[in-house]
Amino acid sequence: MTTFYEENGFVCANGLAFGAGFYCQKKLCLVATDSAYLIEVLETYLKRDDCFFVKYSPLPRDGMHLGRVFLTGAREVGAEWAKLKKDQKLFCSVQDDDFTVSYR
Repeated sequence: MTTFYEENGFVCANGLAFGAGFYCQKKLCLVATDSAYLIEVLETYLKRDDCFFVKYSPLPRDGMHLGRVFLTGAREVGAEWAKLKKDQKLFCSVQDDDFTVSYR
């Protein structure tokens, strides 16, 4: 069973790669109106060897729940984005933290 914990307004879980101490600066950003489905998708990622961390917002914004998936490699992030963009129950984009850091 996955151990989720609350941190900074998000519900979080450490992935199998968490102990490695690093993750890719490009992350999967997921939005879904069905929070149970979003959590199911996040739990699937937690079973992967290259998953560093996942999190989601427990409180929706205008009915939408935000989720994040942190993987260890950019190639894997791109491959997962290509798969998830076909999912009819969620929207997926990639956030590049190397790019966005100067705008925070």
